[in-house]
Amino acid sequence: MKTLLIMATMVCALTGCGEAIMRTTPQWDARFGDATRAAFAQQVIHPGAGRDNRPVNGLDGHSAAAAQQRYQKSFAEPAPAQSVFTIGVSGAK
Repeated sequence: MKTLLIMATMVCALTGCGEAIMRTTPQWDARFGDATRAAFAQQVIHPGAGRDNRPVNGLDGHSAAAAQQRYQKSFAEPAPAQSVFTIGVSGAK
């Protein structure tokens, strides 16, 4: 009998929760994605940049390519491991 009473109480409580969710879901659905779109729009510096024909400020192609190659080469060889015995010794690099 006690189990039946607990089950009936739970069913009534869950029914009430379901009705509350059904009332709020259309409001949430109407604003779905607004925060993402707002964050994306805030990160755009110049929305009309695609239609602008003026040259941009920055590196020329050759300098940018050389910088990119130097950056990639910096990961080609791992840094040499330091000996444990050099800790605290002055004159280390």
